Amino acid sequence: MERIKELLSQFGHQDFLPLQQEAIETLVNGQDLLLISPTGGGKSLVYQLSALRLEGVAVIVCPLLALMSQQVEKLKSMGVRAEFLNSTLNPGEQDDLAMGLRRKSIDLLFLSPEKLLQPSVMGILQHSAVAFVAIDEAHCIAQWGEGFRPEYGSLGKIREEFGAVPIVAMSGSADAKTQKQIINSLSLHEPKVLQHSFNRENIEINISQKKLAKKQLLNFILSQCYGESGIVYCRSRKKVETLSAWLNSQGIKSLFFHANISEQDKAANMKVFTEQSGVVMVATSAFGMGLDFNAVRYVVHMDLPNSLESYYQEIGRAGRDGLKAKALLLYGLQDVLTLLQFEMEVNLASVDDQARTYDFIRILEGRGCRRRLMLNYFGEKIEDCGNCDRCLAKKKEHNLTIAAQKFLSLLHKTKGTLTISVMIQILLGKTTKAVKEVRGQEMKLFAKGQEINEVMWKSLVRYLISHQYIAIYQFMPFQLLMLEKAKALLTSKTQVILQEDTYVPNHDVAPFEDYKKQLFSWHLECEGISFSSKQLDLIVRHQPKSFAAMSRLTGIAIHLIKKFEPPVYVASLD
Repeated sequence: MERIKELLSQFGHQDFLPLQQEAIETLVNGQDLLLISPTGGGKSLVYQLSALRLEGVAVIVCPLLALMSQQVEKLKSMGVRAEFLNSTLNPGEQDDLAMGLRRKSIDLLFLSPEKLLQPSVMGILQHSAVAFVAIDEAHCIAQWGEGFRPEYGSLGKIREEFGAVPIVAMSGSADAKTQKQIINSLSLHEPKVLQHSFNRENIEINISQKKLAKKQLLNFILSQCYGESGIVYCRSRKKVETLSAWLNSQGIKSLFFHANISEQDKAANMKVFTEQSGVVMVATSAFGMGLDFNAVRYVVHMDLPNSLESYYQEIGRAGRDGLKAKALLLYGLQDVLTLLQFEMEVNLASVDDQARTYDFIRILEGRGCRRRLMLNYFGEKIEDCGNCDRCLAKKKEHNLTIAAQKFLSLLHKTKGTLTISVMIQILLGKTTKAVKEVRGQEMKLFAKGQEINEVMWKSLVRYLISHQYIAIYQFMPFQLLMLEKAKALLTSKTQVILQEDTYVPNHDVAPFEDYKKQLFSWHLECEGISFSSKQLDLIVRHQPKSFAAMSRLTGIAIHLIKKFEPPVYVASLD
């Protein structure tokens, strides 16, 4: 291992992160490996150092072309013989690369799963000395939905084509079922399974009720993360583009990323995001896999991911440097219905996929520490974390058993033919057009559910769906079913206890751009106080609402600040 330690130093590291050395030893000894380590856990260094220690070329399966070029450029700058093979290379360049493989002048070759599976590429590699194959983002083998890569499911051909060549599968998050799928799909032979703790204590986890989501996002960025780099995830490509444009219109520099933009635009946007501070990347789940960038300070989900694995993988892209970071999921009943409808109608989700979706929603509706609930799903036990919305602001719990019984009774009486929205309106006593059309105002349960508000009703329905007291049989026409488990609830043999949701404000933040202009204009004209660029950034980001707060933030004496009167964010002063 002395040579490995020399290489470690060459790469600018003083010591190994947990599991890195054991993972490298496993590969160097020719054993298959499944490495589960969160984003920032140093997975890439495992295959990089192993490749330099072994004879032959290490084949690295990478999901995104933009990331390949980024990694190869970085490795080449360190003197490592790395190349990528993808559609951006012209025939002459591809011929030169094939010659390099034959001459054994390439140590690491990056390519996509689609490229690797091409017969011509397989043929070239079969005539090369392959040291090992590393599959990054291996959880894609068991993933579906936006960003679904069916080619990942075909990577089992590697074993057929390369025989005893060691294979290392890497992922940032994978539960026991997913790990089993990866091992079986890739035909890993008695692999060593190394799993790092999933606990990313530096990330503050927040789950908020969704209402006017764009304004909630803007409020969150301006009040908590202004000037920092962040990622905002959306389910649809159209939403990605429109949200990015809207953020730019609000004075927040934003780019977008999804599978349908050109490779040139992907690479250009990636370059800006990683080289300029304060940029917001709005993206589908196609963005972030293998991202080698430590300065992401927050990750926001505008829509519900398919599973906890996907969610945890994506929030792990924040705070890779170990410093404080934030994660925000904006979430409501409609997100649950949209996801379930997608699963039902697109028919991509297997039984295991659907089980993961229900598990995820159940965890979101669970009581107590968010992180403890999530890590328990991955088989890891921790105490309450003190760094999630539930721990930071204790929310009241409510016994909603009677309300749940009313909902189930209404479902039974209407034979499950009413939409959830109309049922809630009936229980709240609303005489909307939709209620009148079904003569809901004449039902015995009309206005009998006013003990809780509409927000709480929606939370309750999410709970009933996730805990499988009820199920949506079909969406067109809508049909809701009461499941066998509901009988125990109707007879009060089980109870429904819900904890209040967190709520990120959606009110307009005072004219932020005007304040920035006012502050910088004052600073240019002022001959008394000279703020540094860092101090100005702090003032703009934190918007101190008094001279005292500005003094604490900048370290400048309050009597000086009062003397020269810089503008503050609101009118009320000390």
